[in-house]
Amino acid sequence: MTRLSSCLLALALAAPPALAGAAADPALAGQSVTRDIDGGQQTREYARNGTLIYEVTEKQVRRNGAALVHATEREWQDNGTPLREQEFLGGQEIRATLWYMNGKIKEKRIDQSLHAPDGLPGSYVERYSDTGVLQSAGVFQGPLRHVGVHRYYDETGKLAREITYGPDGVQRASKTYNGGATATVEYYPDGSRKQP
Repeated sequence: MTRLSSCLLALALAAPPALAGAAADPALAGQSVTRDIDGGQQTREYARNGTLIYEVTEKQVRRNGAALVHATEREWQDNGTPLREQEFLGGQEIRATLWYMNGKIKEKRIDQSLHAPDGLPGSYVERYSDTGVLQSAGVFQGPLRHVGVHRYYDETGKLAREITYGPDGVQRASKTYNGGATATVEYYPDGSRKQP
């Protein structure tokens, strides 16, 4: 039993803050608390039951000689289940994780400057089903423009399709994977299919 307790303690300490669940303090029920921290400020908001439901930490940092604000926002449900965690630098989102209400990861986003600095600019996005299975992955410029190779997976997480988009967001080619067989289609810049 002691060994099991030690393992559980180690897992709890290793869990990222958003995954570890939100803290609860009945004395802080319904309050918003702001405090100074080293290099910045932290604000926490508590639900009526005293559970931490929102936290933002902002710190001043220097990048390439410029002073920028590095902020991390976290949000939880009243029961402590995570909803979102976002990281910003100079007002630009550089990393985010969103969760379904059942606690499974819904979406992960990371700025290409961190994910693949030599790749296409934008955000690398992975989307998951509500059971936690990867559904799609690819780079977006803005919320809608697909660029580069986007991969789509079936309900078991197997690669089902790849679509390649040009820098203008127009589909250039697609591959469909069906039980080991591959079908490839290429497209003209206007989106029409090239005939074999």
